[in-house]
Amino acid sequence: MNILDPRSTQGWRPAQPEGPTRTLLIAEDERATQNLCRVGLRGLAGFQILVASDGAEAAEIMRRETVHVLVTDLNMPVMDGFNLIALVTERYPHVPVLVITSMPESEHQNVPLCLGALRILAKPVRLSILMEAIRAVTQREPDGMVKGITLHSLLQLMEWERKNATLTVHGPDGLGLIYVKNGQVIHAAFRHLEGIAAAYHILVWDRPHIEFMDTCKVDRTIDMPLAEVLLNAAFLKDTTQREG
Repeated sequence: MNILDPRSTQGWRPAQPEGPTRTLLIAEDERATQNLCRVGLRGLAGFQILVASDGAEAAEIMRRETVHVLVTDLNMPVMDGFNLIALVTERYPHVPVLVITSMPESEHQNVPLCLGALRILAKPVRLSILMEAIRAVTQREPDGMVKGITLHSLLQLMEWERKNATLTVHGPDGLGLIYVKNGQVIHAAFRHLEGIAAAYHILVWDRPHIEFMDTCKVDRTIDMPLAEVLLNAAFLKDTTQREG
C-alpha cells in the first residue's frame, strides 16, 4: 500500500504527550504568589504543581502524595516553614527543599545559595531563577544529593530571618534545648549543662529531630556570633570523630 494513501493511517493515533512524572509542592500563604507560581511555572515540563496555604496543609499533601520538590515560604500560619522543613528532613530526607526568604542582596546577587540540603532564593523571587533551581535539584543524581537538613543549616536560616524561637532537639543522648533570639543562639540546656557547653554538645548531633516554639523567654548566657558558635561546634565534631 502506498504510504501516502489515507487508508494507511487507519488504526493509527497520534502520540499522546506523557503526563507529569514529578510533583512540585509549593507552600505559600499569599494568594497572589500562589497564583503567580501556578501560572508562571506551567513551563516546567513533566511537573504537576500542587499548592498548600501553610505548613500543615503541605505536610498533609506529602502524606498522601509523592512529592519530588518542595518550595516553601517561611512565615506562614498554622505551621510555619521552619516546622515544615524540620518535618521534611525527618520524614522525607530525599526531598530537595527550596526556601524563599529575605536576605541582603550582597548575600545572594540573584543566585540561589545552599545551606546543606537547603537551596535559598531571595524575595521577591524571579520565576526564571526559581524554575532553573527546580530543574537543577531534580537533575541531580540521587546518590549525589545531600540527604536531610542539618541543625546548623536551620540556625543559619533563622539568623537570616532574625527569628525568635525555642528549639527542642531530640538526639542520641537525650533531649536538649536551644534558645534563639533575633537569629542568634543566646542559651542552651542539656541535662546538667547550660550555656555554650550545652550548645556545643547539642550541635554535634547528626540530624536530630527538631521541634519549634515561636518564642524565646530566657536570659542570654551566650554572647558569641552564630557563625563562631557553629564553626566551633563543627571543629569539635571533627576532632571527636578523628579521635574516635
